[in-house]
Amino acid sequence: AELREGYERFDPRAYLRNNYLPPRADFSSEEFVVPWKLRCLADTFASGEIRGQTLIDVGSGPTIYQLLSACDHFEEIVATDYLAVNREELGRWVRGDPGAFDWSPFIQHVCKIEGRGEPWQDKERRLRDRLRRILPIDVHRPDPLGAPLDPPADALLSAFCLEAVSPDRAAFARALLHVGSLLRPGGHALLLGALGESFYLAGPARLPVVP
Repeated sequence: AELREGYERFDPRAYLRNNYLPPRADFSSEEFVVPWKLRCLADTFASGEIRGQTLIDVGSGPTIYQLLSACDHFEEIVATDYLAVNREELGRWVRGDPGAFDWSPFIQHVCKIEGRGEPWQDKERRLRDRLRRILPIDVHRPDPLGAPLDPPADALLSAFCLEAVSPDRAAFARALLHVGSLLRPGGHALLLGALGESFYLAGPARLPVVP
């Protein structure tokens, strides 16, 4: 209940300003968190081992950076988030609405580190085409989407989510079990996060994280 109350104050635009604009969005060195995250994801998907028909992104928030390397390896990407305001923000980007957050510096950087010489606009278009569903999710329910995903996902991606919506480590473990039920047998689960983090900021919301 306390976590839900905190997330009622979540401001997607403030969160994006805090974390995905300069100075935080500094691409000059991989010592900074933003290019580190993009490199982790690019290297992981470049292996070619994680691929298939459907990828589900658990707790997308208002962001798409985590899907930029993934979109080359799946026919469909399903974004999910508990908050309607985040799902609306994602929808604005997918539709290309005026005023949607500008992810072009991230897309350009990913194209650069992937090194295929692809125009960044092609990757942007491909992700928009493949991001076909944006669904509500509650990772604390045994059936997080309210109904089984049919067919189950070939891969699961979750970046900075489960630890940020769980009150303690036991709840984190249960949430991981719940979202794992969305995967086909033998599918891959890819988690990206920060060790030792205890909170983050989204406008007026100061949100706890399980370290």
